[in-house]
Amino acid sequence: MKLKILLLCCLTALLTKVNGQDVKTLIPDYQEIENLTKDKGSAFYYDRLYNRYVADDTTLTLRDYRMLYYGYFFQPGYAPFYHTAASDSIKLMLGAQDEPDAAQWKEVLRLGQVNLSQNPFDLKGLNIVWIAYKRTGDSLMARVYFDKLRKLVQTILATGDGLTEETAFHVVNVSHEYDILSILGYEFGGNQQLTDSKCDYLSLKTNSDNLPGLYFDVKQIFRGYEKMLGQNRH
Repeated sequence: MKLKILLLCCLTALLTKVNGQDVKTLIPDYQEIENLTKDKGSAFYYDRLYNRYVADDTTLTLRDYRMLYYGYFFQPGYAPFYHTAASDSIKLMLGAQDEPDAAQWKEVLRLGQVNLSQNPFDLKGLNIVWIAYKRTGDSLMARVYFDKLRKLVQTILATGDGLTEETAFHVVNVSHEYDILSILGYEFGGNQQLTDSKCDYLSLKTNSDNLPGLYFDVKQIFRGYEKMLGQNRH
Protein backbone atom coordinates (compact mmCIF):
# COMPACT_ATOMS: atom_id res chain seq x y z
CA MET A 1 0.00 0.00 0.00
CA LYS A 2 2.80 2.43 0.88
CA LEU A 3 4.55 1.68 -2.41
CA LYS A 4 1.31 2.12 -4.34
CA ILE A 5 0.65 5.55 -2.79
CA LEU A 6 4.23 6.66 -3.48
CA LEU A 7 4.06 5.61 -7.12
CA LEU A 8 0.60 7.07 -7.65
CA CYS A 9 1.68 10.51 -6.42
CA CYS A 10 4.71 10.56 -8.68
CA LEU A 11 2.91 9.12 -11.70
CA THR A 12 0.23 11.78 -11.30
CA ALA A 13 2.99 14.39 -11.53
CA LEU A 14 4.21 12.65 -14.67
CA LEU A 15 0.76 12.74 -16.28
CA THR A 16 0.48 16.47 -15.58
CA LYS A 17 3.74 16.98 -17.46
CA VAL A 18 2.74 14.69 -20.35
CA ASN A 19 -0.67 16.34 -20.75
CA GLY A 20 1.07 19.61 -21.41
CA GLN A 21 2.62 18.17 -24.58
CA ASP A 22 1.19 18.16 -28.09
CA VAL A 23 1.04 14.43 -28.86
CA LYS A 24 0.09 13.30 -32.38
CA THR A 25 -1.58 9.90 -32.79
CA LEU A 26 0.95 7.48 -34.27
CA ILE A 27 -0.03 3.83 -34.69
CA PRO A 28 3.21 1.80 -34.85
CA ASP A 29 4.17 0.52 -38.29
CA TYR A 30 5.89 -2.62 -37.07
CA GLN A 31 7.29 -3.63 -40.44
CA GLU A 32 8.94 -0.23 -40.86
CA ILE A 33 10.20 -0.28 -37.28
CA GLU A 34 11.69 -3.74 -37.73
CA ASN A 35 13.38 -2.75 -41.00
CA LEU A 36 14.85 0.49 -39.67
CA THR A 37 16.06 -0.90 -36.35
CA LYS A 38 17.78 -3.87 -38.04
CA ASP A 39 19.45 -1.75 -40.73
CA LYS A 40 23.02 -0.89 -39.66
CA GLY A 41 23.00 2.06 -42.06
CA SER A 42 19.86 3.54 -40.52
CA ALA A 43 19.83 6.39 -38.02
CA PHE A 44 17.52 4.14 -36.00
CA TYR A 45 19.76 1.07 -35.90
CA TYR A 46 18.77 -0.49 -32.60
CA ASP A 47 22.15 -1.08 -30.98
CA ARG A 48 23.19 2.54 -31.46
CA LEU A 49 19.88 3.90 -30.19
CA TYR A 50 19.94 1.56 -27.20
CA ASN A 51 23.50 2.53 -26.30
CA ARG A 52 22.44 6.18 -26.29
CA TYR A 53 19.43 5.32 -24.13
CA VAL A 54 21.45 3.50 -21.45
CA ALA A 55 24.05 6.29 -21.58
CA ASP A 56 21.29 8.70 -20.45
CA ASP A 57 21.24 10.71 -23.70
CA THR A 58 18.46 13.27 -23.22
CA THR A 59 18.69 14.41 -26.87
CA LEU A 60 16.84 11.27 -28.01
CA THR A 61 13.62 12.38 -29.72
CA LEU A 62 10.13 10.93 -29.45
CA ARG A 63 10.71 9.22 -32.80
CA ASP A 64 13.88 7.68 -31.36
CA TYR A 65 11.86 6.47 -28.40
CA ARG A 66 9.20 5.01 -30.68
CA MET A 67 11.91 3.01 -32.44
CA LEU A 68 13.46 1.99 -29.12
CA TYR A 69 10.25 0.94 -27.42
CA TYR A 70 8.53 -0.84 -30.29
CA GLY A 71 11.81 -2.00 -31.82
CA TYR A 72 12.35 -3.93 -28.60
CA PHE A 73 9.89 -6.50 -29.99
CA PHE A 74 12.52 -7.54 -32.54
CA GLN A 75 15.50 -7.88 -30.20
CA PRO A 76 16.88 -11.29 -29.14
CA GLY A 77 16.36 -10.58 -25.43
CA TYR A 78 12.73 -9.51 -25.73
CA ALA A 79 10.29 -11.20 -23.34
CA PRO A 80 6.63 -10.12 -23.08
CA PHE A 81 6.14 -10.80 -19.35
CA TYR A 82 9.57 -9.94 -17.94
CA HIS A 83 10.22 -8.91 -14.36
CA THR A 84 13.32 -9.13 -12.17
CA ALA A 85 14.35 -10.24 -8.70
CA ALA A 86 15.66 -6.72 -8.08
CA SER A 87 12.19 -5.24 -8.63
CA ASP A 88 10.77 -7.71 -6.11
CA SER A 89 13.42 -6.63 -3.57
CA ILE A 90 12.50 -2.97 -4.12
CA LYS A 91 8.83 -3.71 -3.47
CA LEU A 92 9.71 -5.43 -0.21
CA MET A 93 11.92 -2.54 0.91
CA LEU A 94 9.47 0.23 0.07
CA GLY A 95 6.45 -1.69 1.25
CA ALA A 96 7.97 -2.06 4.71
CA GLN A 97 8.86 1.62 5.22
CA ASP A 98 6.85 4.76 5.92
CA GLU A 99 9.79 6.73 4.51
CA PRO A 100 13.14 5.05 3.82
CA ASP A 101 16.24 6.79 5.21
CA ALA A 102 19.12 8.02 3.03
CA ALA A 103 20.99 4.68 3.15
CA GLN A 104 17.85 2.76 2.19
CA TRP A 105 17.15 5.09 -0.73
CA LYS A 106 20.71 4.48 -1.96
CA GLU A 107 20.03 0.75 -1.83
CA VAL A 108 16.75 1.26 -3.69
CA LEU A 109 18.70 3.21 -6.31
CA ARG A 110 21.27 0.42 -6.64
CA LEU A 111 18.58 -2.22 -7.01
CA GLY A 112 16.67 0.03 -9.41
CA GLN A 113 19.66 0.27 -11.72
CA VAL A 114 20.11 -3.51 -11.60
CA ASN A 115 16.45 -3.95 -12.52
CA LEU A 116 16.70 -1.52 -15.46
CA SER A 117 19.84 -3.19 -16.77
CA GLN A 118 17.69 -6.31 -17.21
CA ASN A 119 14.31 -4.71 -17.97
CA PRO A 120 15.18 -1.34 -19.56
CA PHE A 121 11.67 -0.08 -20.30
CA ASP A 122 10.10 -1.01 -16.96
CA LEU A 123 7.89 2.03 -16.33
CA LYS A 124 7.56 1.42 -12.59
CA GLY A 125 11.29 0.76 -12.43
CA LEU A 126 12.11 4.05 -14.13
CA ASN A 127 9.66 5.80 -11.84
CA ILE A 128 11.35 4.35 -8.76
CA VAL A 129 14.86 5.33 -9.93
CA TRP A 130 13.59 8.86 -10.62
CA ILE A 131 12.17 9.03 -7.08
CA ALA A 132 15.36 7.55 -5.58
CA TYR A 133 17.54 10.16 -7.28
CA LYS A 134 15.24 12.89 -5.96
CA ARG A 135 15.36 11.46 -2.43
CA THR A 136 19.17 11.19 -2.51
CA GLY A 137 19.54 14.78 -3.67
CA ASP A 138 20.75 14.18 -7.24
CA SER A 139 18.44 16.55 -9.10
CA LEU A 140 20.39 16.27 -12.37
CA MET A 141 19.96 12.49 -12.63
CA ALA A 142 16.37 12.80 -11.42
CA ARG A 143 15.68 15.01 -14.46
CA VAL A 144 17.38 12.47 -16.74
CA TYR A 145 15.15 9.63 -15.54
CA PHE A 146 12.05 11.80 -15.58
CA ASP A 147 12.87 12.54 -19.23
CA LYS A 148 13.13 8.81 -20.00
CA LEU A 149 9.87 8.02 -18.25
CA ARG A 150 8.02 10.96 -19.78
CA LYS A 151 9.10 10.10 -23.32
CA LEU A 152 8.21 6.43 -22.95
CA VAL A 153 4.76 7.32 -21.61
CA GLN A 154 4.25 9.82 -24.44
CA THR A 155 5.29 7.12 -26.91
CA ILE A 156 2.58 4.76 -25.61
CA LEU A 157 -0.12 7.41 -25.27
CA ALA A 158 0.55 8.59 -28.83
CA THR A 159 -0.64 5.25 -30.24
CA GLY A 160 -4.33 5.82 -29.47
CA ASP A 161 -6.83 6.71 -26.78
CA GLY A 162 -7.66 3.21 -25.53
CA LEU A 163 -11.40 3.73 -26.01
CA THR A 164 -11.88 1.17 -28.80
CA GLU A 165 -10.06 -1.83 -30.20
CA GLU A 166 -9.12 0.25 -33.26
CA THR A 167 -7.62 3.00 -31.07
CA ALA A 168 -6.05 0.76 -28.42
CA PHE A 169 -2.79 1.68 -26.73
CA HIS A 170 0.16 -0.40 -28.00
CA VAL A 171 2.44 -1.87 -25.31
CA VAL A 172 5.44 -4.23 -25.32
CA ASN A 173 4.83 -5.68 -21.86
CA VAL A 174 1.59 -6.68 -20.15
CA SER A 175 2.61 -4.85 -16.95
CA HIS A 176 2.63 -1.58 -18.91
CA GLU A 177 -1.14 -1.87 -19.35
CA TYR A 178 -1.63 -1.48 -15.60
CA ASP A 179 1.01 1.24 -15.39
CA ILE A 180 -0.83 3.28 -18.02
CA LEU A 181 -4.09 2.87 -16.09
CA SER A 182 -2.39 4.35 -13.01
CA ILE A 183 -0.73 7.13 -14.97
CA LEU A 184 -4.10 8.12 -16.42
CA GLY A 185 -5.56 8.19 -12.93
CA TYR A 186 -7.70 5.06 -13.15
CA GLU A 187 -7.90 1.92 -11.03
CA PHE A 188 -8.21 -1.58 -12.44
CA GLY A 189 -11.75 -2.87 -12.05
CA GLY A 190 -10.78 -6.53 -11.76
CA ASN A 191 -11.85 -7.81 -15.18
CA GLN A 192 -9.38 -8.54 -17.99
CA GLN A 193 -10.57 -9.95 -21.31
CA LEU A 194 -8.72 -10.81 -24.50
CA THR A 195 -10.75 -9.83 -27.57
CA ASP A 196 -10.86 -11.74 -30.86
CA SER A 197 -8.64 -9.07 -32.43
CA LYS A 198 -5.94 -9.62 -29.76
CA CYS A 199 -6.64 -6.59 -27.60
CA ASP A 200 -6.61 -6.71 -23.82
CA TYR A 201 -9.66 -5.02 -22.34
CA LEU A 202 -9.18 -3.90 -18.74
CA SER A 203 -12.24 -2.83 -16.79
CA LEU A 204 -12.01 0.28 -14.62
CA LYS A 205 -13.37 1.09 -11.20
CA THR A 206 -15.91 3.91 -11.08
CA ASN A 207 -14.24 7.08 -12.32
CA SER A 208 -15.07 10.71 -13.05
CA ASP A 209 -14.86 10.11 -16.82
CA ASN A 210 -17.47 7.33 -16.61
CA LEU A 211 -15.24 5.03 -18.64
CA PRO A 212 -16.00 1.31 -18.25
CA GLY A 213 -12.57 0.20 -19.46
CA LEU A 214 -9.61 0.66 -21.80
CA TYR A 215 -8.16 -1.40 -24.66
CA PHE A 216 -4.51 -2.35 -25.19
CA ASP A 217 -3.23 -3.80 -28.45
CA VAL A 218 -1.21 -6.94 -27.65
CA LYS A 219 -0.89 -8.52 -31.11
CA GLN A 220 2.88 -8.04 -31.11
CA ILE A 221 3.14 -9.40 -27.58
CA PHE A 222 1.46 -12.61 -28.76
CA ARG A 223 3.82 -12.81 -31.75
CA GLY A 224 6.78 -12.34 -29.40
CA TYR A 225 5.44 -14.98 -27.02
CA GLU A 226 4.93 -17.45 -29.87
CA LYS A 227 8.45 -16.73 -31.14
CA MET A 228 9.88 -17.28 -27.65
CA LEU A 229 8.03 -20.59 -27.31
CA GLY A 230 9.33 -21.67 -30.73
CA GLN A 231 12.91 -20.90 -29.72
CA ASN A 232 12.52 -22.83 -26.46
CA ARG A 233 11.42 -25.95 -28.36
CA HIS A 234 14.75 -26.13 -30.21
